[in-house]
Amino acid sequence: MEPVHGDEYLRRIAAFIRLNEKGLAEAGFQRRRRQRTTTAQPSAFNPVGWFIPTDVHQPPPPRPVTFAIDTHRLFYILMRIESLGIDVGSLDVTVDNPAKPMHYTHIDIGSAPDKSETLSLASFRSSLSAVSGLSLGASWWGRPEQQSIDAELKYIYSSFTKIPALLLKAPGPKVIVELQDDPPNRSALPLDAFKNLLSLEIVDIDPRTLLGWDRLAESLRSLTIKRSGLEDVADIFIGAVLDDQARRDGSLDDQRSRQIPRRQRSWMASVPEGDEEVSAMPEHSVLPSPTSALSPYKWGLLKHLSLADNALTFLPTDTFPYLVTITHLDLSSNLLVSVPHGLSVLHNLVSLNLSDNMIDSVLGIYTHLGQVLYLNLSGNRLESICGLERLMALERVDLRFNHIDESAEVGRLATLANIGEVWIEGNPLTEIEDNYRIACFDFFHKEGRTISLDGIAPTFYERRGLTPVALEQTSSARDVPIPASPPIVPIGPGKSKGNPGMATSAATAPKTALSLSAGTRTTSLAVSGKAKKRKAKRVVDLNGGEHVFPPGSRQTALPPVAALETPCSASTSPQRWSALSADQQRRSYSVFEPPDSSVGRRGDSDLREGELYRARIEALRTDMGDGWLKVFSQSQVEDNSR
Repeated sequence: MEPVHGDEYLRRIAAFIRLNEKGLAEAGFQRRRRQRTTTAQPSAFNPVGWFIPTDVHQPPPPRPVTFAIDTHRLFYILMRIESLGIDVGSLDVTVDNPAKPMHYTHIDIGSAPDKSETLSLASFRSSLSAVSGLSLGASWWGRPEQQSIDAELKYIYSSFTKIPALLLKAPGPKVIVELQDDPPNRSALPLDAFKNLLSLEIVDIDPRTLLGWDRLAESLRSLTIKRSGLEDVADIFIGAVLDDQARRDGSLDDQRSRQIPRRQRSWMASVPEGDEEVSAMPEHSVLPSPTSALSPYKWGLLKHLSLADNALTFLPTDTFPYLVTITHLDLSSNLLVSVPHGLSVLHNLVSLNLSDNMIDSVLGIYTHLGQVLYLNLSGNRLESICGLERLMALERVDLRFNHIDESAEVGRLATLANIGEVWIEGNPLTEIEDNYRIACFDFFHKEGRTISLDGIAPTFYERRGLTPVALEQTSSARDVPIPASPPIVPIGPGKSKGNPGMATSAATAPKTALSLSAGTRTTSLAVSGKAKKRKAKRVVDLNGGEHVFPPGSRQTALPPVAALETPCSASTSPQRWSALSADQQRRSYSVFEPPDSSVGRRGDSDLREGELYRARIEALRTDMGDGWLKVFSQSQVEDNSR
């Protein structure tokens, strides 16, 4: 690609900033805006309010625009601003052993350029002060006169001091003409010009090649580092801060270089036995030791931290005590095999992203995380999520593309009170179980909760397949009403020999029974109203007599033929049971009326006559043999003729 001239590039940058001033100002750390209430209506008595429109809508806020630039072009701009006498930081610090290349790697197959008249980077910087005010003007071509380069540089610097968000990326193939032959491939890039920076994103750059971390640690709210080649994040959060602070104070011995240590990786070849002791120790770094004391004001405003895609295998526990204000942490696309232990000190952590790692167990995750609300564990090696059920504040969990093969594992989350979203797409259970959605919804339905699975709430047919929830059982402490049983009354007076007390109590029992019977009859008559008129009963005696009983009387004697029936059969005959009235049947369950004493004496005499009659038949059967029935019938005919 053809290189760009420096002055032309500066004018483009100035024009871009002028066009997107409002968007660049809105690109900082997003804050919640108060929703404005409806404006008050103008008074009807104010004539001025008649001409003021009330339906004017305010324009929406401008779209945030992040200022993105590569390191080579930013270095060129800072070099031109420095030529005006403005302090932008030291541009003479060199970096040794960076984890990422500081130049654009390419292969030039064309002819070698002629370098006979080119200037080195140092010579170009020294000549900028002499030609900075030179301008050929544009009136020669009939165009309106443009601002001078110095004015554009001052405007760019003024904008840099106000820009809240910055995106730094690796240099690209399109370079500036002045840096084409001598690019700043080893020069550290100072960020002192960005005095109000709130959000910083670094992509494909080793952050240790940047200067000014001592001031950035006091102002940043959001920090993103991607594909940086970092092995230990403590080199940035502790080491680089102390190094830049010592460089600014003048207490650093070597002010012109920053040496980055190169640690031995696990994939490096084995070292021979003779050099084992020498190679085991990494090179010493100019960076201070991470165990050095760090000011409590450093990283005190940081809320969002992203260390995604850095191939991190561990996170040092010495770093997290300085990052306790973090609410959102992104550790995705690394090489972590377990949940970092240092996360237990992040008491304000709300959202944690551990996706695309190599985590195979979350058994003790509740000891490392506190009140986290959103947890992303997608793209790991989880077969069981035992341990997540103890994160009581969890509201959203992402388990996609793991190795979960049972819906019962998802059911572990049903006990969480605030759970609302669960993502399980890409797990083996979605292919093994046919109705895995209904099975998962059923676990939460039994606990009285409704969730969305993979972003979709249960459909009508899925709700029909849920198990109905049984009603709660009655508490054992609640008193169950028990119907009162009727009083038990003895049937009749009992004869006791030798215990006069029992005889006395038995004698008083009939009076109580009679009083209860009378009270029951009175109550039944009062309820039923007017009693029905009954007909007089007529009983024909087989011996030739007739007996007429009034409606309210009782039969006291049985005919001789009825004496052959046993008392049990007479009392249980269906005709007699059906003859009882409904009122008498109800009274028979609660009150037992004792029989009259006169009826008892007549019943004893009838019993004796029956026994004599039976003895007579037995004697006749013994004397006459098989012909006793014929003799018995003749004797009966003779008795009737008399």
